[in-house]
Order: sequence, then structure tokens, then C-alpha cells
Amino acid sequence: MSDPASKYFDPSITDRERAIFEAAIALAMIYHKFTGIPISSDKRLISSLEETIRLSSATQPFKESTDVKIKTGILKKKKNPYDYTELSGRNIDVKVVARYGGAEATARLRFIREISYPLMYIEKVKSRHNVKG
Repeated sequence: MSDPASKYFDPSITDRERAIFEAAIALAMIYHKFTGIPISSDKRLISSLEETIRLSSATQPFKESTDVKIKTGILKKKKNPYDYTELSGRNIDVKVVARYGGAEATARLRFIREISYPLMYIEKVKSRHNVKG
């Protein structure tokens, strides 16, 4: 697929770098748009929200796939009308795969206990070549 925005990127940017950029943009969008949304342990709500996040990410350019898991183990069962919490970096696990030219980048967003932080990182990059093609 041709990229009408490619002329705005430095010509020395490789397909590999662009795939990483596109995957990172998706993670940042997901984290900053969806954290804070009210959630409960209701399985229908969780499933629907996972699908909404996945479909929302898919609208962005060069996204191959997005997997979203909302961890419900830390969510409490509703005991009164005010029992809900918010989606946070502690209870979301996202994997985004972006493909640009001859490169594919897999990026993750998940809570890492040992550093107590919702880390966004590049999990894997596959390239057929490192130049624009």
C-alpha cells in the first residue's frame, strides 16, 4: 500500500523504524485514550471494551493486528451501585503488530511487577530489509 504521508518523514527512516513508530503510536493512543474509563468485573463489559479498543486501533494506518486483554483478577465484584474502578495500566495487556514496507514490529503494553510500571516496549521486529523498498 502506498503511503501519502511518507514525504513528511526523513528519507533516511527505514521501514523497520517506521513500523516501530506506527506500533508505538497505537500503544500511546490506547493508553492515553482508554485509561480512566469506568469498568467493573462484568464479563460483557470487559469483552465489549476489549473489542472496542482492538477495533479502534485497527483504524490507524499500517496496523496488522491488535490483541487486548483486560485483567479482571484485580477487579472487585459489585456490592453496591458505586463499586466500579477505572481501566489502568495495571489491568491492561495489549499487543500491537504494525507492518510497514518490508518490516513488522510487535509492541506491547503491560504491567511489569518487578518495576511496578505499565511498560510500553518493542517485543520483536522482523525485517526483510532495512531500506525503503
